[in-house]
Amino acid sequence: MKKFFKGLLTVAALAGISYAGYKAYSRINEVMKISKTLPDYLFDLLGEKPRIDINQKLGSLSIAVGLSSEAYESLEIDLEDYITNYIADYYPNIANLKLTITKYIKASKVPSDDSADCVCDCNETESEE
Repeated sequence: MKKFFKGLLTVAALAGISYAGYKAYSRINEVMKISKTLPDYLFDLLGEKPRIDINQKLGSLSIAVGLSSEAYESLEIDLEDYITNYIADYYPNIANLKLTITKYIKASKVPSDDSADCVCDCNETESEE
């Protein structure tokens, strides 16, 4: 009888660990999907494809949305509500996580005079390539 309960406990423990692993895989898979689909959704809303940075911790998800300065200043919608509703509608497994959404201005790349020089010590410039 003792052997039976030991076997039953082992099977139950393995089943619990397997279920926890499956849930973790499911959340990671949905975060990977949302990192691909959220920029397209925001492109439809804003008219520009933003930079999206997503970080997932154990019980939280943080999303940083990078916009150009023109789009950031002319933003008339509440972006946090749109992203929260999008996640709740299409990704219900991660909708119950604590969600933090931040907006920032993307750094614009301004070419300078020194940008043509190579940064290594090889004495080459970009025009020589």
